[in-house]
Order: sequence, then structure tokens, then C-alpha cells
Amino acid sequence: MDVNGVNQIIGALGIVHSPTSSNVERRQAQDFLERIKQQQESPYWGYQLALPDNNNDYIVKHFGLSLLQSSISNHYDDFDLNKQITVRNWIIELSNKLLGKDPHYMKEKLAFLWVDLAKRSWGTLLYKQISDTNNDMSGSENGNNNASNDNDNNSSRALSNEDLLESWKDMDKDLWQLWNLNACTRELTFIIFRTLFEDIYILEDPIAIMRAKELSSLCPEIVTSSKILSLKYEPNEQLSLFRASDEGWLITWSNLLQECLNNLNSIKDKDNAEYKTSENFVIKILQTLKTCLHWILPIAIREAHILARLTQCFMFSRNVTIRILATESLHALFTRSFSDQEDFSEIVGAIFTKDGINMLSQGYHSIQLDPDDIDDQLYSLLKKMVEMILGLTEYLNTNTGKVRAFELAPTSDIRGYLNLVLETTNNESLIVSGLSLQFWSSVLRIDQLASKPEYQELLPKLLEVASNRLINYEDFNDELPAKKYLEVDFEEQSDISVFLANYRKLMDDVVRITVCQKPKDGLNWLEARLNQFYCSPLGQENIANNHLTYKGDGAECYIYGYSQFIIIEACIRGISRWHIWYDDKHEDKQQKAEYLNTLVESLCEKLLMLQIKDPLLLRKQVQTLVQFSPLLKDFSNNLMFRVLEKVILSCTYEYPENSTDEERENIRDLRTSCGTELNRLAYLMPESLKVILNDLEVAISNILSSNKVTDHEAVAFKSFLLVVSQRSSIDNKVERFSKIVDPELAAWSDPTTEKGLLELPWFMERLGIVKIAEYFQSRGITSTTNLLDAEMDDTGRNLKNELKKHWSSVFPIRATRIFIQYSIEKLPHDSEEYQNLLKLWKPRIQPILPHILQLIHQIQSYHDPNNWQDLPVEVQSFVKYSCMERFWQQGVSIQSKETFMEENVKAMHTLRDFADSVGHIVRYTREYSYLTIGSISELEETLYEVPNMATQLWQAVAGSSVGITLHSWRHLINLVLRCVIKNCPLKFVDTFMAELLPQVLTTLDNLLLKNWERIYLKGLQLSGNEDDQTLSEEMMEEHLLRQLTAVVDRMLIDLVGQLGHGKLNELQKAIRNLIFNNANILAIFLQLLNHIILFKDTRCSYNAILIMRNLISDVLLRDEEVDKYITNTFIKTLVTIINDPFFADCKSEAGYLLTSMYLALRKKHQYPQDFLNDLINEISNGTDDKKSGSDNMFSIKQLEEILNKTQSIRMQKNMMVTFITVDSNSDLEGTNGAGSGFNNNGTNRKKDLEEANNSRKKKTDGSNIEDYTGLNNLFGDDV
Repeated sequence: MDVNGVNQIIGALGIVHSPTSSNVERRQAQDFLERIKQQQESPYWGYQLALPDNNNDYIVKHFGLSLLQSSISNHYDDFDLNKQITVRNWIIELSNKLLGKDPHYMKEKLAFLWVDLAKRSWGTLLYKQISDTNNDMSGSENGNNNASNDNDNNSSRALSNEDLLESWKDMDKDLWQLWNLNACTRELTFIIFRTLFEDIYILEDPIAIMRAKELSSLCPEIVTSSKILSLKYEPNEQLSLFRASDEGWLITWSNLLQECLNNLNSIKDKDNAEYKTSENFVIKILQTLKTCLHWILPIAIREAHILARLTQCFMFSRNVTIRILATESLHALFTRSFSDQEDFSEIVGAIFTKDGINMLSQGYHSIQLDPDDIDDQLYSLLKKMVEMILGLTEYLNTNTGKVRAFELAPTSDIRGYLNLVLETTNNESLIVSGLSLQFWSSVLRIDQLASKPEYQELLPKLLEVASNRLINYEDFNDELPAKKYLEVDFEEQSDISVFLANYRKLMDDVVRITVCQKPKDGLNWLEARLNQFYCSPLGQENIANNHLTYKGDGAECYIYGYSQFIIIEACIRGISRWHIWYDDKHEDKQQKAEYLNTLVESLCEKLLMLQIKDPLLLRKQVQTLVQFSPLLKDFSNNLMFRVLEKVILSCTYEYPENSTDEERENIRDLRTSCGTELNRLAYLMPESLKVILNDLEVAISNILSSNKVTDHEAVAFKSFLLVVSQRSSIDNKVERFSKIVDPELAAWSDPTTEKGLLELPWFMERLGIVKIAEYFQSRGITSTTNLLDAEMDDTGRNLKNELKKHWSSVFPIRATRIFIQYSIEKLPHDSEEYQNLLKLWKPRIQPILPHILQLIHQIQSYHDPNNWQDLPVEVQSFVKYSCMERFWQQGVSIQSKETFMEENVKAMHTLRDFADSVGHIVRYTREYSYLTIGSISELEETLYEVPNMATQLWQAVAGSSVGITLHSWRHLINLVLRCVIKNCPLKFVDTFMAELLPQVLTTLDNLLLKNWERIYLKGLQLSGNEDDQTLSEEMMEEHLLRQLTAVVDRMLIDLVGQLGHGKLNELQKAIRNLIFNNANILAIFLQLLNHIILFKDTRCSYNAILIMRNLISDVLLRDEEVDKYITNTFIKTLVTIINDPFFADCKSEAGYLLTSMYLALRKKHQYPQDFLNDLINEISNGTDDKKSGSDNMFSIKQLEEILNKTQSIRMQKNMMVTFITVDSNSDLEGTNGAGSGFNNNGTNRKKDLEEANNSRKKKTDGSNIEDYTGLNNLFGDDV
């Protein structure tokens, strides 16, 4: 290149990087530089630009290296041997000329180029000598051994000088030359080794995968000393040609590490030049060791004294970065595989000695954090250190059914280790604390371990720690240290809530299983704890205060009082588990059980004596008391009857005079909750209650006639009597059933009910809207009146009270649903009780089904603005208000929950309350109607055998869909569709489901498409000037749409299953058979699934991909039209997903699906190859700064050759992803290559490394879809 050409490049780079350049100028400059990259001479130009001798600035030098990188990545296979050697020599020369003043990114870029060459050429012709029998990339000692043995057993020609030159025989020698040249080039060797090891052993680098055999044989060869290799393997002359030192790199690194540590310990001035150099080398050595300790021979690690060096770094308090890297390296070392007892004992066994555990303990306690000023780096060290400590727990599970090759020495300090783990559990940071919970939860379930003395001694401490953590952290004010750590750990409040829910669940599990292990001690401990708490000032206030503070400042009394009941429930479940675990094979089972029963009885007595006055705390007390029923029902009926009395009294808890709206709401919640607990008692102990059923009927009759309860609350008492009568062995069940159920169901045929369901105007009149309209007219309310400004007067209050009483019985839907659900809850369908109930319910339900569907239809019509046209304008305005959904969602709503609630309370004193109340009763009735359909679906064929029922049902719930909000759609799918799908009897799949699915899938596909398009459009229209309210509404709509899409995902899983989501049940198999053999249903099903994959929601897309992966083998190669459709849609979709950075979390699974899909299709068809090739070329040619189709590192035919040769699906996937990935990261601004954190294919290298080092923690079982149960499971789990 002449001087003019160089100046043109320099000028273009100046324009690209200048902040004053226009977009047009910058684009023209970039286009020019891209054309330079495509020239055959670009490697030479790159070399010239990067040479230090030419005195170019670093932007120009970096671009020169990028030209070399581009040529290697895209054209290396086209180079002849002479050009390959020339380019290699240029890179070696540039590396040797690296200067100390050169910036770090230049070193990273050079290392990346070196490794790029090594992956393509180092040991290339060894393949002729090594039989292709092992494609394992684990890098274990077996890999090198196999290579050696294969070499010995193959008689093939020796490598010629040309072969050796092509195979870069002298790479190790070149690296030693860099090592010995100066400190700067020595640092470069570490970066080269780190990058090389990452690509070969950690990242799924496509080039490294293709040459896994040679590369994974050469790395151990040059890293390990000749002495160790000769101990493990037979001599291998071919491999030994590639090493330049008998000592090997590991010993060299270890010696330098010790030398640098000595310097750091002896030099006190941290600004000293030698100190800084030593510090830098320690960091570089540790970064390199972290990448290779899991595959280097353990005996080589021992020879180099690596463990001793790492522990010195681990305890080096003057540099946190060094400690972090040492911790990560130790974690890699401790969790690697071992094949020799001596290696295991010298490495893992050494850390379990008393000195080793003391060292870990000192390291852990040396980290002191201030929650008011959290040091991010120290906090990161703490979390990594605890992860490393817990990584050792796998070595405790010996002789417990888990196959392990080696055991710890009898002298191992297991007791000290367990105490250290417990200290981490008690850490102030809940994230750190939570790291050990799965260990405790698992180890306590292993009898062989939990029964050992060192574990038994620890249980009281563990119980205390876990119990202290069973609190609602969300309710504390923000000054709590634990909450300050959570603010650092999470960005979104919703993520904190999910974490805390899981944290409490695991802590509860630990308490439960600990009490199961030591039931007597556990109950005695619990009694002492409760005595201590309720004798304290906090406990005394807990009992005496009528209205506690529930959140924020001053909420400690309520929080800790509530926590006591949570702990009691966990302990009671622990005792229940003990009765199962400590089976009758133990001779003292009955004796111990009787003693425990007395303790449980005593505990329940004391709990009953607590006279809690606060409604919310009383509600929890009642729930806890009911938890005793499974244990006490068989031997202490009198005590349980007292519990029943407590529940009934709480159901009728009186409203104090002059109580506030908030207090009345809390009491209403208490009464409703206790109604549920009343029915739980009936469900848990019907036989015990049978003996007093007549007395109960009289008592409940008196309560109902006393007007102490509302019609809603009365239903709970009636259902209680129903459940006891139908689940016990009492006589005259049919008569008792009829006496309770028939009067309620008769309301469906009442003339006023039938009239209210006939037409929408009558429905509105039935709701009382006519009366409200008349009142509004008397107040002069018009369509423009702001109802929030119109105060409620006495007339309005009287009307409101009248309507509230009317609304409680306006339609008999709630009683219908509760009677059905409570009576059959958790009953096996083959049980006598269920079959008897089915005979009673079926003839009663089928006649009222049309009424229930008509009710749903009228509610949906009520929400449709098109049906309001004939109403007076002021009534239209009122109805519009009543249809508005107002709710608060954490992490989405701008205003606080408290502010939202305050606004609602204020609205209750204005005329807006009429609209809110009508809206509430309409939505409440709709939800209970949905729930009722769900309950009816559990009555076997009752719903499904009715002719044309699928269409009638869908027309009722979705026929008038204009006014159905996203929130309501979500409820509809969860509470109706999913229940109807999951409960469909097998014999009705081919009729009922065949009728329902086409309508459902089509409607949902159109619904999601329309709403996602609107979200995309609104996203483009946002100007950034919206106020909080507007922004909140935008966020809320998008949030609700994501929730709806997730629920559709879940519904599809109900239909056909999902990869990793467990085995298919018989119903899913039948539905799959229906869908896959019905072209019309399959078409819309695949279309919906394809759209969900493309929607901008990674969770939904990820789960949809897993659904498709689970069915692809049953869909492909059966129908050519289906194969073509999948080729034209799904392949295009998956290529889009893989190339879109938004879907980074889905990329791996999308790659697996695309690979398996393509391989299956290519067994039979040619067009998938043509389509994919055309698609890649189209995408490449349609973008800027990207590789063209011809620039790909291999053609599609070469891709197929590689796919056919490779047996590993992971490697196949990686090759496919590499082939279709279009690089969108331009080199021009230094954003590509290892120096900037990006791989050749444009992926984030740092993120890829984190994911790989986390051992692919992402779950593929679909469990990250939240299951919405609503009121479906009224009682929850017993134990």
C-alpha cells in the first residue's frame, strides 16, 4: 500500500471516531474501510498499519490488527501454505514488538489473533497420526492418554518438515521467546494461554470444536512437565515435537507466582514499581490457572504446589482482585474430577483437614462489610467465597447411594466444616445465606448423614438460625441491613419478591426437616421460644394491641408475631413428616408417637389460650390452629372441637363501632379467611365432626338467622356442613346434600334471575344500575361530572348499603362453585365418596350450565362499548367508569402501593364508589363464573358430554371479546381453558377438544398478534416526554401482555408438554395425537407457537422453543406440506432469534431446535438446504458491516459434512449457530475481538464465560413460568 492509501485509511478512521462527523460522512468512511477488509492484500496492510515502526496511533494500529483478524476468520482456509506462514510470522513479530506503554486492549487483540491462528493451525497434521476415536473435549487425563496410545498403535509416516511447519510445531518455542523477552511480552503469553484455554475447554468455540482432538492433546503436552507425562503415559514422539521445555508451563507459572507473592509480602509500599509488576503478574497467573485447573493432571498440580500457592493468594488481604481470582481457582480445583485416591486426598482431603478448614474460616471472617456502604468488590468476593466453600459439600455425600470413587479421611474436620457452612447461612446478606439452604435441605433428608454425631450436634443451632430467618423481610423498613444488600443484588423489586418467597420456602423446609429429625427436642425448643417471645415486651404488645402496624417503621411487633405462627406451622409439618418417616418397623414408634402427641397437644392448648386481638394476626393464629388437625384428630377430639369453636367465633368477629375503613376491611378478610379454614377442618377431619354434626347444624342455623354474617359468609357455613356430611360415614347423605344444595341451585331458575340473564338491559337492571342512574339524576350528575369530586350524601350511602346487600345474592354463582369445589376437593376420582358425589352433582349441574354460560356472556357484553349506545349519556359514562380495571402491580406501577390504597379509600366517600362497586361485583361475578366452569370440569363427563358444549362455552367466554382486557384474558385462560383442557376425559378428546381447539388457538393467535403489534408501535411512538401516569399505563399494558403470553405458553404445555417438563400424561398423548393428525388444528397450533417464539419476551420465547423441541420428532417427515411450512417459518424465525441480541438468553435453545429440525428435514428433503443458504445470504447482503455469505468460515455443504461427522448434539448446535450468526459488531470502533469482550461471532465473551463457568444453570423444565392457581386449590397442600 502506498502512502496515499495509508493516509486514506487514517483519514477514514479519523472520520469514524470524530464526534463532529455527520452520519453520512461516518457511513461513507465505514463503507470504505469495509471495502479495504475485503481486499486480498488486507492482511499485509493490517500488518503495516500495526507495526510500531510506522508510528501510527493506536486507533490505526488496532484497525490494522482488525484487518488481520478479518482475513484469518474469513479466508484462512483459502491461504496457501506460504501465505499462512507469512501471516503467522507477522503476528509473531508484532507480538515480539509489543511495548510496555501499549494499552491493554492492544495486548488482548494480539493474543486473540495468536489464538485464532493456533486454533486453525497448531498441530493440524497430528490428525494423520491420531485416530479419530475420541471427540471428548473434557481435557481429562484420559484425553491425553488416548492420544498417546492411539499414536503408538498407528503405524503411519512421520511428519515431514513441511508438515511440522504447517502444524506450527514451534508455537511453544515462540511462546517461550515471548516469555523471556521482557515483562510486557511475558504478560502477553498469559493472555494468549488464557484465551486459548477458554476457547478449547470452556467456550463452545466452533473452530476449537472441529479440532478438539489435536488441541486437547497439545495443551496438556506443553503445560505438564515431561516427568509427569512419562509417569502417566507411554512416550509419544509426535506430541513431544511440539513442546519446547521439559519443565512445562505449569511449574514455571507456579514458581513465578511464589516469587511475586514473596515480593508482595516483603514490599510494603504499594506504589513501588516492583510491587505493581508483581501484583499484575499474580493476577495474570491466576486468570490463566482458573481456565486450566479442571483439566490439568492432578499429579501435575501437586508437583507444582498449586494448592499451596492458591491458598496464599486466598489469604492475601492487600488486593481483593487477587483474592477473588484465587477463590475462583480454588473452586475450579475442588470441583474438578479425580481418578486417583492420592490426588484426591492431597487436594480435596487437604482442605478438609483442621488447618484447611481454619484457613477457609479465617478467609470468610476476614471479609467485613458495612451495609450502609457496601463495597461491591468485597461483596463479590464474599459471594464467590461462599460458593467455593459450598462446592465442597458434594464430598460429604459418600456411601449414601451416590456413587463416588473416593472418600475423605476419617480425621477430616467435618464438624468444623459444617459449622462454617452454618455461619454462612447466618450471614447478614440473604443472597449469601441462601446459597447453603439447598445443601441443608438435601443433607437432612439423607439418614446416613443426618444421623451422624457431627450433624446431630449442629441441628439445634441450625433450627435457631432458620427460624430466625422465617420472617417477611418485605415488611421491614429500608434501614434493615438485609434489605440494603438486596438492593445491591437485584435491580427490580419483583425479582426481590421472587427471591424472598423462595428463601422463605427453603428456610421453612429446613425447620420442618430439622424438627422431623429431632421431634422431641424440636417441640421443647419451640415451647421455650414461644414462652420467651410472649413474655417479652414485643410479645406482650402482640397480644394486647387491637391494631398493629403492618409495614415499615414500627412494624416489628406484627412481623415477629406473625413469624411465630409460621415457625409453629413448619414444626407441626415436621412432626407430621416424622410419623411418615419413622415407620412402624421401629419398635418404639408407638411410645414415641404418644409422647410427641402430648407435646403437640400441649402446644395447641397454649396457642388456643393466646387472646390475639389484631385481626390480621388473629387470622394467622386461626390458620395455624387448623394445621394441628391432621395430628390431633385421632386422639384429641375435644381439643379439636375447641379449635373449631375458635374458628367459628372468628368467622363472626364483630365490627367495632366507629371502626375505620381499613379496620373493617381487615376484619372482613379475617371472617372470609376463617370461613375457608372452617371448610379445611371439615375436609381434614370429617369423621371426628360427624358425631357432633347435628349440634353443628343447630349452631350454624342460629348464626345464619342472627344476621351476624353476610350471604357470602353464610355460604362458607353451609359448605362446611355439606363437606362433613358427604365425606364422613354418616347416614342419609343424599337427603343432607339436597337440603343444603338444592335451595341454592333453585335460584338459577328463579324468574328474576332468568330475566336478568335474558338481555343486557335486564342484566343491568338486575345489577341496580337503573336505581343508580335515578339517584345520579337526582344529584344532577352528567356525563362530564368528575365522580371523585362529588361527595356521597346520606341518600347515596343508604342506596349503596341496599345494593351491597342485593349484590351479595344477585346471582347464585359463588355458592354453586364453592359447594362443588369444597365437596370434591382432593378426592380421588375412583373413590366411593367422589363417585357418590358425581351422581348427585351431574343431574343438578347440566340443567344450569346454560344459565352459567349466559351469565358469562352478559358480563362480557356489559364490557363491550358497542352495547352502550342506547343508554343515557350519563349512564354510559358510569358504565365506562365501572369497566375500568384499576390495580397496583409491584415493579410496574409508578405510585406506591400505599398511595394507591389511599386513593381507593378516598374514592369510597364519593360517587365514584358506585362505579367502583359495580365494576367490582361484575368482575367478581365473572371470576367466580370462570372458577365454576373450572370446578364443573372436574366432574368427569358432566360438562364434556353435552352436545356442542365446546362451541357454547367458547362463545360465552369469548364471543363478545371487544371489552375483554388483557388482565381478564389471562384469568379466562387460567381459570377456564386450562382447567377444561387438563380435566378432559380421554374419551372426549376426539370430540370436545377437536371442536374447542381450532376456535381457541385461532382467537388467541389473533389476540396476541394484535396486541404485540400495538406495543411495538407504541414503543416507536414514545417521545420521552410522557408524564408518570402515561408511562405507567404504557408499562402496565406491556406487562399485562407479557403475563398473558406466558399464560398461553403454559396452556400449550398443558396441551402437548414441554422438553424437560416431565413425562407426558395420557391426556397429553391423546391431545398430541389429535393435533398432529388434524391438519387444520396443527396449522394454527404451529402458527401460534411460531409467533410466540418471535414475540419480544425472552421467557415466553424460551419456553415456546422448548415446547417445539418436545414435539418436533413427532411432527416432521409425516407430511411434506407440514415440512415445507416448518422450513419456511420456523427456520426463518430461529435464524432471526439467534441473530437478535434481544434474544440472547434464547440463543442456545434456539440453536438446538434449529439443528435438530434441519438435520431431520435433510434426511428427506433438499429444500431446507436451499432455503437456509438463501436466507443467510439474504440477511448478510441486507446488512451493513457484516460478513457476506461468501465470507462465512465454511459453506453450507461443509456445514453438513461437519454435522454428519459430529455425534455430539452440542457441537452440532454450535456449528449451526456459528454458520448462521451474522456479525453485527463492527471492528472499526474497537468493539470486536477478545480485547473488547466480544467473540468472533459477535457474542459477549464475558457473558459466555460466565454462563459456561456456571455449568449451564439455566433450567429447561419450564418451571420459570409462574403457574396461576387463583382459587382452584382451596386448601393447598397438607404437609
